[in-house]
Amino acid sequence: MNPIEIYKELPKTNCGQCGQRTCMAFAIVVSKGDQQITGCPYLDNEKAQRIAASIVTVDWRENIIKSLKDDIRDVDLKAVAADLGAEVLATGIGIRSLGRDFILGDDREITSDGKVTPWEKILLLIYVKTGGKGHPTGNWISFGQLRGGGVKVEAIKKEFEEPMSKLFDKSHDEAVAALEALGAVKATGHPSELAWSCQLMPKIPILVLYWPADAEFPARFKSLFDDSADKFLDVESIVFLCEGFVKRISQIMGIEVD
Repeated sequence: MNPIEIYKELPKTNCGQCGQRTCMAFAIVVSKGDQQITGCPYLDNEKAQRIAASIVTVDWRENIIKSLKDDIRDVDLKAVAADLGAEVLATGIGIRSLGRDFILGDDREITSDGKVTPWEKILLLIYVKTGGKGHPTGNWISFGQLRGGGVKVEAIKKEFEEPMSKLFDKSHDEAVAALEALGAVKATGHPSELAWSCQLMPKIPILVLYWPADAEFPARFKSLFDDSADKFLDVESIVFLCEGFVKRISQIMGIEVD
């Protein structure tokens, strides 16, 4: 069943109890396999089971993962490990990303000490495929100054800077502790009251600047990137990486970001 066919079976109340804003939005995520049809509280079990049996989902992310694995099939992982800032292991390489250690095996499978999401796999595979060389320069620039960053400036604000500001508003001390748990180090000599240097991936550091709220202005965050970042990931992937960083911080804090 496609999203329209699923939608026709729904009550069309747009109640939001399934976690989606509308019944159509719910039908779309169900068709993609991202949510179960049983998430609708107004469908009886028999009808829900009938619909579920008619849905054949194809996870497009798994197709991307397969394609990326094929793209790096001939890459000598041990030979490029130093360029990637990765650790050479007996059966592959180890890459630290967002405070977690991942293993990219010689068979191109990605494992860690917990569940590895499709997006984590995709970003790691893109990082390896990009095959950047060299080292961060220590020259901090705005996201818009990265190659192609101008068209994604609003995305980095929406997916990273604004959610980070909300987390700090909810609990400043817990947010700081979460940052430091992910390896962030306090930085000095910057215009903001507080600043941290964070390592998103081995060759992708980020500088986060934070101005607490005062009588004139609300609290705000600003992110700066090493000017070599676009050699190791494209800007769209960097946005997803930053979004993942917010999720990791919110998970540590036990807070969901709106």
